[in-house]
Amino acid sequence: MINDVINYGIRILIILLGLLFVSGYFMPEDSDSTMMRVFGAIFVLFGFYRLALYRANKKRYNTRKDEN
Repeated sequence: MINDVINYGIRILIILLGLLFVSGYFMPEDSDSTMMRVFGAIFVLFGFYRLALYRANKKRYNTRKDEN
């Protein structure tokens, strides 16, 4: 149970960090705004990918455990 909370929490934090980069809220003054927005989009996509992958693997693990 606590493992699920930690995993979901970290993945959601990655998505939120990406959204902060995309929105321009978390951007150093001397940085390229376009590059930071691209990094933010990559963070958001990576977070959603990891979230979907974790859910799929967890479902697969639970299905195998129930079969045995």
